Amino acid sequence: MRFLVINPNTTDAMTEDIGVQARRYAREGTVIDELSPAWGPASIEGHYEEYVAAAATVETIKERAPDYDGVIIACYGDPGLFAAREVAPVPVVGIAEASMLMACTVGHRFSIVTVLPRAVPLLEDMVRLHGLEARCASVRPTPLTVLEIEKDPASAEREIVKASKEAVANDGAEAICLGCAGMGPLDKAVEPQVGVPVLDGVACAVKMLEGILDYGLQTSRVAAFKEPEPKAYRERVDRAVQPA
Repeated sequence: MRFLVINPNTTDAMTEDIGVQARRYAREGTVIDELSPAWGPASIEGHYEEYVAAAATVETIKERAPDYDGVIIACYGDPGLFAAREVAPVPVVGIAEASMLMACTVGHRFSIVTVLPRAVPLLEDMVRLHGLEARCASVRPTPLTVLEIEKDPASAEREIVKASKEAVANDGAEAICLGCAGMGPLDKAVEPQVGVPVLDGVACAVKMLEGILDYGLQTSRVAAFKEPEPKAYRERVDRAVQPA
């Protein structure tokens, strides 16, 4: 099997770490290629950045997916996931959906521990979109930006453990989903300190995609993820996408 793991933000160091994490959990014989879109934000912490990143991600997947057996979108907002399923000829898995579904098999309710407080409404909307609101105990923020996790993993670990313990003690969480791809490498360091299963979305997506393909499944084309209808498009003019 050969998987494309795409980091929707454009920070190369984070993309490399995501690739390392994916290979850590991939079985022998699963080949992982990681990349970022050629354009888009350095990190994703709000709605504008997510929409820009989603467009760049789907564009990249449309171009590259035919060369792979499956695709993983490695950002916890799952930006562009449903559109990517329309245009990719292979299964596409988002790390948020994968981790939440897997969390439901090891705990009655899960909490998401994520980055800045401004990301909480975005992830709450994402949980509802995936139909898992009843199983989500809470979305707990930390003071961390996405890029701070990369720069200081030790400090990030402390903040993640603190928020995770609060979710277990106060919200009834029985599993913790790490709500940022950059948090993934800390999964097994956090888990024994919290005392419940801690799930990295990248690892979950790799294992889920391997299972989907082992079972011989492909994306349904009946309705929601049917290929886009042929129609005229106005050409995109290259321009800066930073907010004014």
